[in-house]
Parts: sequence; structure tokens; C-alpha cells
Amino acid sequence: MRLSRHFSTKWLIVSLCLLAPASCAISRQQKRQLKEKVKSMFLHGYQSYMTHAYPADELMPLSCKGRWRSHGSGRGDIDDAMGNFSLTLVDTLDTLVLLDETEEFERVVKLVIASVRFEQDIVVSVFETNIRMVGGLLAAHVLAKELQRRRGEMMWYRSELLDLAQDLGYVLLKAFDSATGMPYPRINLKYGLDGLDHQKHTCAACAGTMLLEFAALSRLTGDPIFEEKSRLAMDYLWHKRHSSSSLMGHIIDVDSGDWIRRESGIGAGLDSYYEYVLKTYILLGDETYLHRFHRHYQGLLKYVMVNSRMQDVHMHQPQSTSKPYLDALTAFFPGLQVLYGDVELAKDSFRTLHKVVQRYNFLPEAFTPEPELRMYWAESYLRPEFIESTYFLYSATKDPFYLEVGENLVESLEIYSRVKCGYAALKDTNAGTHDDRMDSFFLSETLKYLYLLFSEPEELLVDLHDYIFTTEAHLLPVQLARQNVTFFPRQHLEVHTHSEEPSLSCPSSHLVVNFSSIWDEFIDVSPLDSRDASAVPQCRHRPEMSQTAQQQRLQQRSVFASEINWENPEHVILLAEMGITVVKRDGTILISQDAAKAKHMGLAAEGMLFLQEIAQTFRQPSARELFFPPAAVRITSEQTGLDRILKAAPAQFGKQLGKDLTTLKGKLAYADPPSACTADGLTNIRGNIAVVSRGSCMFVEKARNVEGAGAVAMIVVDNKEGTSFQADVSAFAMSGDPGSNNTAVTIPALFLYDVEGKVLLDAFNRCDDLVVTMGPGQ
Repeated sequence: MRLSRHFSTKWLIVSLCLLAPASCAISRQQKRQLKEKVKSMFLHGYQSYMTHAYPADELMPLSCKGRWRSHGSGRGDIDDAMGNFSLTLVDTLDTLVLLDETEEFERVVKLVIASVRFEQDIVVSVFETNIRMVGGLLAAHVLAKELQRRRGEMMWYRSELLDLAQDLGYVLLKAFDSATGMPYPRINLKYGLDGLDHQKHTCAACAGTMLLEFAALSRLTGDPIFEEKSRLAMDYLWHKRHSSSSLMGHIIDVDSGDWIRRESGIGAGLDSYYEYVLKTYILLGDETYLHRFHRHYQGLLKYVMVNSRMQDVHMHQPQSTSKPYLDALTAFFPGLQVLYGDVELAKDSFRTLHKVVQRYNFLPEAFTPEPELRMYWAESYLRPEFIESTYFLYSATKDPFYLEVGENLVESLEIYSRVKCGYAALKDTNAGTHDDRMDSFFLSETLKYLYLLFSEPEELLVDLHDYIFTTEAHLLPVQLARQNVTFFPRQHLEVHTHSEEPSLSCPSSHLVVNFSSIWDEFIDVSPLDSRDASAVPQCRHRPEMSQTAQQQRLQQRSVFASEINWENPEHVILLAEMGITVVKRDGTILISQDAAKAKHMGLAAEGMLFLQEIAQTFRQPSARELFFPPAAVRITSEQTGLDRILKAAPAQFGKQLGKDLTTLKGKLAYADPPSACTADGLTNIRGNIAVVSRGSCMFVEKARNVEGAGAVAMIVVDNKEGTSFQADVSAFAMSGDPGSNNTAVTIPALFLYDVEGKVLLDAFNRCDDLVVTMGPGQ
């Protein structure tokens, strides 16, 4: 991966194109023949799917028919990847372009635009839907734009695939409505979390494999909500690592944040979390993630990859192994080591995996660690991870050995897996018995990496050095990096200055993103259309001022942190002159400083002082009130003599109590349905304060619905047993989904935890004359 990042560390990301190639034993003619062979294999599988299965999600190669997602009995969790949205076709779109099947690509893009929708009453995996569907749509959009730019083809295309990706992104956003900000593992395409929020145990990889696709979605559409949500999830996972070893557990509770299973390794359940930590740095240029990966990698080498012997260990007792086998997903890790620059250790890791493949022709689903390397589970689903690492190692070393490994895999696929209608997975790699399944990743990843292994760079439509592969092998352009953004998550505040944390360097090539209109006021780049991949903003440097002038400027401070008013436009302009940007969205405050964007170096230095003052202020106990002012609900009854104040959390939408209006007094009314996720039936709340339950849709959707039904305010009661304002003291504010509806909310809204909510509801049921007053907290 050729990168334009610069940093001072002995661990360098290797620029693959700069590594000296070894002499190649396989001629270019032989490589070309193997490349064409792989292409014919792809077309056999792809055409079988289109002929016998489309528009179903997957091909059943033995039955020669499609596999649909049904409401009845199925294959359990395996089916969670399917949503009756032509999964295999969407997952395979960018492979068609790389194989230069651009006419077919254009034809099926029109099919996808016309037929793929996300309104089915089907529960899907958030993780799988993101990496296969969102990633597939984004990569296809990017390559459609490349075809327009390079070849003048598909000039009719107007970002319809990006629109579909955004639609699906908003569906998946609802999964992030957890207490920690990590996504729930499953979502109903039509009804969101309705009835699913009890399924709160998810794997670290499931929660931590959203950021590449969601960041790209934000950068390409201009809506930052996707990147914000997925970054906060990654931040929370990083916070939950083991403090000394930096190892991660396997299964985590998205509400409590407790580890449910604490096995630690590099295989299933953890693999793509580590992958996305490193690749987030490569895609976005945020060196915080490089620092995190370095910490993780040190722990993995010490406990999981001991002398290149891979093993799973206990997170809190890493000296002891946790299970007697390794799974096939482990095979991705040598490729990741190549991206990190540790090529020699990547070779060692690969040798172990290759021994297993030599013994069984494929990598079985599970096998024992060295020295035995025996089959543990006999199935093989034709996964891509082994050939993925083969491809990266060949790209880095040009060693013909890896071409020979690929050639052997081609032969094995043809001999043991090819059937009349595509390629069948193996139930037993020893016996050679087939399974009636051809997962979408076989076309989107396995054959893609095999084809690229035998391809020459000049034969491809795009320069792969300008892209990063997602965990599903979808291409995203590394030019998406733009500006160093420091996040203020709900749980804590981080201020990164150049002296404390790594920062971004200016990208050296074009960008394809207009992140948000607010950035245009602060970021010194040329105008950019988010849907025009040919736009090329330029970094510009400011004239420096003398050291004496800088010192004088620091003595004449423009604004101190204690004086700042985030709503004052003059203060915002002053911060912009220091190179500081401020964005408030969805209960999160984002601050960044890029000294190169300051008006002059004196103001840049003042900006660093300002950030240090903010950090110091936030560490004080009262700092949370600056960003999350407390609220309260007072309940009174003359009949019973009740007079009680309940502490509440505010909303980041609607009228702000204590600011837009002092208090609001009224009578309560239950919303029906209680979730208020639909406007239908909300007829009994007009003129009253609507009481709704948490869950099933975004907070702001509830507010819009009850306001539309005539409610004067809204109180949301937590649906999670035992929560209370006192126990959940971390800053919290109800947020919304700015993309679902642009209609503004004008009524006030407050949130009561379970304990306080039960007090309110009990009083409502007992006291006919109950009066509720909503206002600011004390």
C-alpha cells in the first residue's frame, strides 16, 4: 500500500511499490494464462448465480437455484447475512470492474438501482450487512465514477448507488442506540431494534468493523453522523482493552460494556477489529489508530503469536491458552502484518498456514496449532483469507513462491470444488463431499484476490496503491483523508495537540469528499463537490510571523477557555483563525486544530494553549455541565401531597429548557404505541406531555411523531432494567438521526432512567391530578 503519511516511529507502514522485487520464476505469459483462468472461473460462478439464483441472495450450486431469506427455519446465524437484497450481486459489483467486465457492470448496476430496497421485515446482521452491502455499494459507486472519469462510460450514472448505501446506512444507524454506543448485533430492516434490543451480546469484530464503510459514507455524502457513531464505538472498544497486555476479549455486552467471553486471539470474533484499527489509519490518516494498533500488535506478538506459533489465550491470563484450535479466519493476519511493515514475521506466520493447506488442499474451518496442525473442523467454505495474505506477500516481496501457492489453489478449486452450477463449499475436505452453498465472498473476495495475484498493475482500471481493501475486499480510495478531527465522546473528552498525539499530514492527492458544509468555513481547501470524484482541493500554507510577534500575540490573548461561548459567532471566527474547528452534533463536541490552517503561527500557538485550557477545565467535576446541562422533572399532586424532583437527561434537539423556555408544565399521556416510532394511532396525547419508551427507533423520530400528534413535550423512559441517573452519572444526552427527516423538532424532550421513570409512572397511575413540570436541573 503506497501511503503519503509521515511519522517518526521505527514501525513504518511499508510502501509495497518500493520493495525490491525478486526474480520471478513464472513468466509473464504464464501469469497472464493463470489470470485468464481465474477470470473464467469467476464467470462460471457469476453466470451461474445470475442464471439460477438472481435476485436471490446466494446461489445453491448443487441444487442450481437461489437461496432466499425466509421467516421459517433456516441455517441459524449463517443466514443473518441475507436480507433478500441480492447480496451476491451487490457484493460482487466491484470485482466485475477489476476483471474489466464493465459492460456487465453497467447492466447490473441498473438492475441494482431498480430493484434493491431495504424495507423488508427481515432481521439481518449489522456487521455482515455493513461489510457486504454498504461496502459493496460504496465501492461500486467509486468505480462507476472512475469509469466516467477515465473512459467516459456510464455518463448516465448520478450516484444512485451512493444513495442506496446512505439509505441502508440510516437503517443500520439505529443499531447504535445502546448504552455504550456500540451497535447491537442485529437489526430489522423495516422495524429497527423493535424486539431485538435484548440481543445485546456481540463480538469485538462485529462492533469494531464499521468505521471504514461508515467513514467513507460520511465523506462521500457529507453527513458526518455515520463516522461519528462508528468512531465512538471504536473508542469504547479501545477503552475496554486489557490495560497491560492491550488484548481484546471475544464477546461483549453492548449495554453494560462487560466482557462476556474473554478469549483473545486473531481469528473469528476479533480478526477484523484489529484489521480496521490499522486500516482506519491508512484510509483516514488518523495516527491515533496507528498508535492503537502498535499497542495491540505488541500484545499479540507477546501472547498470541509467540515465536510465530499462533494460539488463542485468556484475555486476563494471557499465559494460558483458551481453546485447542485455530479457525480459518486467522489466515488474514499475515496480510495485515505486511500492511504494517512486518514482512518477515508475516512470512513466518504464512508458513504455518501453508503447511495446513498443503496437507488438506484447502484451509479447513479449524485446525490445531503447531506442531500438530491437524484438522479440527473438516468443513471448508472457500474463504478468502489465505489467498488474501498470499496476494499481499507477493505484492511486497515479488517472490514467485506465492504465485505457485496461488496456482495450486486454482487447481484445487477446479478439481475439488467446481460443479455444474458454480463452486460448492466442502462439508469434509478429507472426503471431498460438497455443501450446497456458495457464499457471496467467494466471488467478491476469494476469486478477486486470486485474479489480482496474477495481474500486472498496468492491466487494471485503477492503481491499487490509491485504495485500501475493506475486510470484504471492497475498494475505498485513501484520498478520503481530509482533516485531523479530535472527538469529544459522551463518556470523556480528549484534546490532541501536536505535542501530545500524532496528527495528520496533508493528503498529497485528490479527495472525493465534502464532509459537511460547516467545514467549508474553517478548512482552507478548494471548493469540492462531494459527488464529484475529480475535484482536487489543495493544501495551502500560511505565512509565518516572527518569534517576537508570536510572543506579543500570546500576551494579547484573543479569548480564554473560561470565556468561550460556543454559540457566539465571533468566538467561532476567533477559533478558526487559530486553526481550530468546532462542530456540535448528536450530543458530541468535536474540536480539532491544524496549525497549518491558522492565520499565522502566533495564533496557532495560542490555539494550542486554548486546547490545553479546555482539557484542564473538562477534568474538573463541573465541566460536564458546559456540554450536557442537567435537567429535571418535578411531579406534584395536591390530593396526595406529592412534591418530588426527578433528575433527567436533556436532548440535543428541540427547545432547550432553561434557554429557549424556562419551564413547561402540563399533564401526562401515554403514547400508543409506547415506542412512538410511528405516527399512526397517536391520538390521545394532543395538548399533553407524551410519555414514550426507549427503543425501536431514534429519539428524534419519537419526538417528531409525538409533536406531529399535538404533544407539547416528550419524556422518554428507559427500557433497561435498573438504570438510574445516579448510577449512570456519565454525560448523556438524547441524540437523533439528522438524515432520516429534515423536519425540525420544536417541543422540549427529556430522558428518565428506569428508576426515576418508574417513580413518574407510579405517580401518574396513582394521582389523578398529577402535574408535571419540566425544567433545567439544579
